[in-house]
Amino acid sequence: MNKIQLLTQDIEKSFKKLSSLTLVSVAGSLLFALVVGVYALTFAEKQRQKIYVLDQGKSLLLALQTDAVMSKDVEIRDHVTRFHELMFTLSPQKQTIQENLDRAFNLADRSAWEYSQDLAEKGYYSRLISANISQQMIVDSVRIAGGAYPWVVETFARQFLVRESTVSQYSFVSTCQVLEGRRSDVNPHGLLIEKFKVVANDLVETRKR
Repeated sequence: MNKIQLLTQDIEKSFKKLSSLTLVSVAGSLLFALVVGVYALTFAEKQRQKIYVLDQGKSLLLALQTDAVMSKDVEIRDHVTRFHELMFTLSPQKQTIQENLDRAFNLADRSAWEYSQDLAEKGYYSRLISANISQQMIVDSVRIAGGAYPWVVETFARQFLVRESTVSQYSFVSTCQVLEGRRSDVNPHGLLIEKFKVVANDLVETRKR
């Protein structure tokens, strides 16, 4: 084998090594770029979830935004709970009853108004006033059925009718749907209850005070 052949083989071997080294370098660069890209996206997402709140102009507080789905579930439960408290916690004064009902109507569609009208036509509110009965609603749980929109919600609560000598407890269940709406001073969550329906309001017990 002459020197030219040996030199040619050496060149071929060197070229193969260089090609392999180049491929490894390119692969390493691509992997590094991928890792950096993933890290950058993760960092940007974390930064996006941070909210800076000005506390009376004195200091900046860092508030972390919770998961969007969990946050919306919390808002729905609070909205529905507040609606039931306004709609069914009543003192035996006509003006106070109407004020609570009006505030509840800001959180719901016409179905809530129609339900209250049905009670009014049956003389329910008049009996509360004439008999000096206070009504209290305690919401135990608000269940959101699945994640489909509009959200289907069940509310489980206890309702109490407080008289001068007795307290009657009722087991209360209602259903409704919740829609996205517009936030306002009277509707801070920007949600709207529709198709409101009371499906159970059964007497549990009556006890002396």
